[in-house]
Amino acid sequence: MSDRPSTRSVSVATGQCVRVCLVNDTSNTNNWGARATSRALVSLIEEAGGAVAHTLYESRLTEPRHDDHRRLVDAMHTLDHQAFGTLMPRRIRRGLLNRVARYCPDATPASWAEFEGKAKAVMAGRLLPDIRAALEASDVVLISGEGCIYGNLRQSRLLFFIAYLAKCWLGRPTALVNHSAELSHPVLEEIAREVYPRLDAVVFREADSAAPWHSQFAPVVAADAAYRLAPAAREAWLPIAARPGYFDGWPCRAEHFDPSRPYVCVGGSSRYLRGGQECKNPANEYIALCRRLSEQVGQVVLMAAAWQDERIFREVARELDLPLVGIATPARQAIDILGNAMAYVGGRWHSGIFAHAGGTPVVALGAYTAKMQALLNHMQLAGEPFDPFELAAQAEAITTRTLDLIGQGEALRDTLRHGARLSAERAACNVGLLAADHSSPVMHREVS
Repeated sequence: MSDRPSTRSVSVATGQCVRVCLVNDTSNTNNWGARATSRALVSLIEEAGGAVAHTLYESRLTEPRHDDHRRLVDAMHTLDHQAFGTLMPRRIRRGLLNRVARYCPDATPASWAEFEGKAKAVMAGRLLPDIRAALEASDVVLISGEGCIYGNLRQSRLLFFIAYLAKCWLGRPTALVNHSAELSHPVLEEIAREVYPRLDAVVFREADSAAPWHSQFAPVVAADAAYRLAPAAREAWLPIAARPGYFDGWPCRAEHFDPSRPYVCVGGSSRYLRGGQECKNPANEYIALCRRLSEQVGQVVLMAAAWQDERIFREVARELDLPLVGIATPARQAIDILGNAMAYVGGRWHSGIFAHAGGTPVVALGAYTAKMQALLNHMQLAGEPFDPFELAAQAEAITTRTLDLIGQGEALRDTLRHGARLSAERAACNVGLLAADHSSPVMHREVS
């Protein structure tokens, strides 16, 4: 069977909102960078004349769920609503359901060879019924890849599978946007090679990920949607931010943070969650680094963008009595802090973007992929990321690089701010699929 759907023309009248299915929305996570970029992407969709009609959150995609199989959905309904089911204790009902689930293989294809067979099961109503319904009820499908496409993760394969379903089996205009891609694993590389060219648009958030694909299709190099969120200007921000306790949120304490004094932000790295030298205690490494930065540079503020950063930084903050801005901080406040710092030292992609937006130079630490190197390249800053598991040994080199960037003063900051403004403009390319010619009476799409 061909993977191309039989088609019919469906029209969206001029002036009506285009119904968008947004896949991999991260606005409900405990990472304020991820929350910010998804909200910025929604704003871009709305500015382009679309409306998010259906949302598939990241949490729906990361692990197998009972919702993946029609058989389990029906079993849940029977156990929860039928007369004999309501008499059972909940734990017994869930135990019975889990037994049935053992006989249901993962709905996500394990390789490209499984894509067509799994797609047939979806179209027959056996797999992913909620995902199919969301795709069918939308005019356009936008899949926000962010930094989720790497290795051979289930989530990575499922994002490509949803793109394949939406475009090749349901005929929806489909774009994979706002993403980086690390495709060294042969399984994911084969999937990407097959799926990318089938889509209406493939939009990368930095040039390094796009570079290998120019000979196979026309990738778009845009910028992360988070660039749309600029920090407040220092003169407008300080009267509010300098109030005692303004950033002091329990259980993280930042009562000693004085934004009217020069400061450096220190952030974490996704390497601590996604693999690395587990025998090393990152807190000890950060204690050595922050002690050196405090001695040579000045006020240090710990920025915990995700839960693993906060766990590490609580120990660092206690040891050195440093202000810690935690994951409960509203993204806009974090953006203002980073954008008005002297420098950002860390391995978090979105924290680096927020720094860039304010003209703050970045001293990068390594992440679970090469994305921090890609960010440095995007910012046109020289150097390579430092090893986040060797911060104590590299403390002098990190401090030297930080001082060098700070020493370049307003000239460097003006250059960085200019680049960030261009990136904010390019971020609109993520919703270019919605900017089709609406001068004709209808916008056409094809569906099965």
